[in-house]
Amino acid sequence: AGDSIINQEDDSFFRWVLPARHTTWHPGWEVPLPQPNTNVTGVDGEKYYARVFDLLNWSRKQNSLPVPVDVSSICHKGMETQYMNGVTNRIDGNNNDVPPTHNEFIPDEKWSNLWNTCGEKFRSTNRISSSCIDIPGLLVVNPNPPLIVNNPCHLEYRMVDGAHRICLRKYLLTLLTGELAELEEELVEGEKSHTHSTADDKLYATIQEKQRLVHRTMHGMFLVMNQTTFQSMLMSSDPYTSWARDKENLMKGITAEFQLEWNKWMLGVMDRVEESKNGYCDNSSSDFSRNDAMPSEDL
Repeated sequence: AGDSIINQEDDSFFRWVLPARHTTWHPGWEVPLPQPNTNVTGVDGEKYYARVFDLLNWSRKQNSLPVPVDVSSICHKGMETQYMNGVTNRIDGNNNDVPPTHNEFIPDEKWSNLWNTCGEKFRSTNRISSSCIDIPGLLVVNPNPPLIVNNPCHLEYRMVDGAHRICLRKYLLTLLTGELAELEEELVEGEKSHTHSTADDKLYATIQEKQRLVHRTMHGMFLVMNQTTFQSMLMSSDPYTSWARDKENLMKGITAEFQLEWNKWMLGVMDRVEESKNGYCDNSSSDFSRNDAMPSEDL
């Protein structure tokens, strides 16, 4: 289960889970606090966020297991560029700086749209290279979209952990749909000849398999929590002076007993993924070069 498993010989859990936080002050991502008439920015301008570890640990305590969700119903950080006027990619500074796709099956227009929402994640090469789309992300249910909004897309779910993985999934989905379109065009051209051959049967079979892959990629497995629970875990303390001062402080409370319980739950999570889609992902060869433990944001 990659960076979600606690392994004494690999500090991925320390690097990517413990320091991670989901911020709530960027345009479109504001969340009202449970108290009446109080916005997340607060009267005094405090900025609120949720620790991803706290969100996942709540899921563990509830023994939550992932459920299938259509990725088109999920809003993740970066997608605000599609739905809010004047909001641009925070890395590029504008939506025109799009690198070439380097893949013949992805049309320029689709690649441009994908980059505008996922470019910031794609540029985080360490995270992308170690990402496995089989590991469930974490979603917060939008109570009544679009009447009650917890995301700038007015979609059913707000993603609070797993944006790199869903962007990687979207890249794969864009690639697969491009390949499928090419195969279907080849089929149409073949049918114009009014002849049938063994090659046609193979093409039909290839198209059907590609359609299954598209459908499987479109529907990932995700952990889900409600809006009230998410709001209750928001905090405003400075992470650099409180919980994220150093590795020792981050690892406080991660006892041997806790590790066993966490890993037992996570293996159950991955078993559910396996049962659902027969997926497999191995990150054992991933190369990590970061040694810091600064809070990673905007997941």
